[in-house]
Amino acid sequence: MTLAAILLLLLFLSLLLYPFYVVHKHTLGHHEPITHTPGEWGVEYEDIAYETDDGIVLRGWWIKAKSQKAILLMHGKSGSRNGYHSGIFDLARHYHEKGWNVMMADLRAHGESGGERVTFGLKEHTDMLGWIDSLGKGSEYRWRLHGFSMGAVTALIMAEKRPGSFERVIADAPWIDFERLVKQELWRRASLPPFLYGYVKWVAKRFFGQDFDFVDNRRRCKALCGREILYIFEEEDTLLGSWHKALLKRLCPTARIAWFEGVGHVEAFKMDPLYYLKWLNLSGETKA
Repeated sequence: MTLAAILLLLLFLSLLLYPFYVVHKHTLGHHEPITHTPGEWGVEYEDIAYETDDGIVLRGWWIKAKSQKAILLMHGKSGSRNGYHSGIFDLARHYHEKGWNVMMADLRAHGESGGERVTFGLKEHTDMLGWIDSLGKGSEYRWRLHGFSMGAVTALIMAEKRPGSFERVIADAPWIDFERLVKQELWRRASLPPFLYGYVKWVAKRFFGQDFDFVDNRRRCKALCGREILYIFEEEDTLLGSWHKALLKRLCPTARIAWFEGVGHVEAFKMDPLYYLKWLNLSGETKA
């Protein structure tokens, strides 16, 4: 075998195997200790846990209030109940002070929950639906969902799977076109050209339990058009870019969108909490 042939073989093998490493690396979760608790607000709360269908133990809090209003808060990829990126911990306090029962969870492979790998909403949505069911609180409360990034996508999937179960969804920085997002990040993070997307998608599904088609939101946002959903996008979001917002408007011209200038991905609440809270309508009425 000539040197040129050996080099071509090595190049072929690298193109064949490198995507396995890329998918492995970028589907890993992020574990970290939870450093704050709602006890710091001077309120009572309950540590809760749930074992998923595939045997992963998830951990979170139930912060009870004297009302039938309940909110499930879900962080994004590499986040946790700590809320270092999104401010979700402080946001929970605002909800509770307005009379909301608050459920906070570390999604699988994050915070103090078990698991190694994220699935971008594929398994996360069944985790959260099952957890709510296990608490026996599904019909007792008027539920809303509030998620950030991957947590926002999880909320949208939950709303689609259980129509009528959640009176409102707040989706902060959800991707709309997952295929375009993955192609973008493959090039940015791994220098893999877009034409390899199909192969990467196959590797992700066959060997890592992912489903890129299922977690794409183009069809979902169109199907959910007309539902009580608030979408939040940030001007300086270098992950999503403004084209996700523009695509959403084409798919659902009546979509309610809050646009935050000068802030990055899932940073809107941390950077401008007063304006953010105005959009949320924490009084619990149907419209904001």
